[in-house]
Amino acid sequence: MSNYLNNFERDGVILLKDVLPSEAILAVKDEYDKLDKVLTNRDILKDEPLIVFWKHVVGEQKRICSFKSFPTLWSLIDKHITPIMKKTFKDKIKKLQLLETIIFSKPLETSNILHWHQDVSYFPLKPNNQIAIWIPFESVTKESGALNYALGSHKEGARASLNLHTRKLFNSEDTRSPIPEDPEKSGFKVKCMEMNSTDMVCHSGYTWHYSGANKKTKERRGLSVRFIIEDAVYDPRKGQGAAFTEQIDFKKGDKFEGKPFPSL
Repeated sequence: MSNYLNNFERDGVILLKDVLPSEAILAVKDEYDKLDKVLTNRDILKDEPLIVFWKHVVGEQKRICSFKSFPTLWSLIDKHITPIMKKTFKDKIKKLQLLETIIFSKPLETSNILHWHQDVSYFPLKPNNQIAIWIPFESVTKESGALNYALGSHKEGARASLNLHTRKLFNSEDTRSPIPEDPEKSGFKVKCMEMNSTDMVCHSGYTWHYSGANKKTKERRGLSVRFIIEDAVYDPRKGQGAAFTEQIDFKKGDKFEGKPFPSL
């Protein structure tokens, strides 16, 4: 087992430095800038993978586009991210199935924090075994809203889902305990992942993470791509509201597969 995988199993997150070509990131950034100026669609795509544009400002609504409109992003996932994932996690992943693609934007001073949370709380899957990657479009520091992780928190199981902006628990959460407001006070070491645009962070769907407001740069943009790493079935519960749930027409226990979720 590689050192990366050992560290991932221990901490629930790893940072891969300088693994992406700068020209590929630049092409994605340029295409994003053009789309961001004109994109107004909020309708969910039913028969193909979707990309969510999500600005971290209270009151903003998510916008939706397809990979047909954003070919450089598909090229980044297919030619660069996927091979890195298969190499880094070759002893862990049984499959690599695309689940969700989001571009987060934190404008200077008007953006808000995203409270401590874990991804699996919001996804109706069983088993809920997933790995997410995050790539900044520009260098990111703690002051500009870098991701912070509670190391080892992925071993604590599924926690309650909550409103990421207010930290208010969803009404359905009557059995799962919430993530503590300050994981350090609960004994976890917290690490801030300051990164360049050629870096890639990978975290387990169970790992607790948080990002502060952008108080430094004109805009902090980051790409998140989420993968399922083994066969899963649809297992819905209240409080799970990811955009992709509107793409599907599954019954509980159905195998999670279809055109919106291709295997890579």
